[in-house]
Amino acid sequence: MTDWNRFHEIQALRESGHPAEALVEFKTLRENATDVMDRSAILQHEALCYYDLGHFNKEVEAASQAVRLLPEESPGRPFAEFLLACARGHGGKYDLAVRELRAFLRKHASFLNDNEEIELRQGAQLRLIENLISLGHSVEPLSIANALKTEGVSSERRAELSYWEAEAQRLLGRHDHALKLYQEAINGPLVRSLAARAHYYIGEILYDRGEFPLALGEFKIAENLADPASPDKDDFAKWVEHTLRVVG
Repeated sequence: MTDWNRFHEIQALRESGHPAEALVEFKTLRENATDVMDRSAILQHEALCYYDLGHFNKEVEAASQAVRLLPEESPGRPFAEFLLACARGHGGKYDLAVRELRAFLRKHASFLNDNEEIELRQGAQLRLIENLISLGHSVEPLSIANALKTEGVSSERRAELSYWEAEAQRLLGRHDHALKLYQEAINGPLVRSLAARAHYYIGEILYDRGEFPLALGEFKIAENLADPASPDKDDFAKWVEHTLRVVG
């Protein structure tokens, strides 16, 4: 029998910023699990550890195994399929992620419109927006985002929606609209990585307008917010240096 108290302890270890240690513990827990649903649930959390570590191929592999273990009628199957679709996008397979997210939303439409599962459906729509934008699409993401904003979404989700709307408007060359939406996003409880990028893009818009001191301030905020392990950190630092030279 799976020790679920131990499972939650390992989950807390990962969430406290120790995915490598949590991964080792999850694997040990899975080796001792006999029930396929338990093994699938543990594999899903191993996939999350791989995501935290930036090992996206292994994330896909773990998520795929989690799906394969579950029969089609299993109540846990939709969650595993969603995790796998997200993993495709993390690994840069945006086309595949879009196809799988669309299939997921169609296949589980009734389930996802149940009051208890609306957040899962909204999460899938958010990830669909993100992957579509990564492919350079803008009109469909805006349509999905506008519809979602009419629902009772959380403040965190609303901030993220504003961020992706800004990205779509930027792709369309509507920089005034994008600027307003980036500012709306950072005024909400936006996750740190997206907040860093939002400040960077605000800086980029201001830079293109010739408002260099303001742009410099945004680039500095972006640099400070970026995770030290993220390639964004170096990119933002270069723009700080460049704009400092321009400002003189």
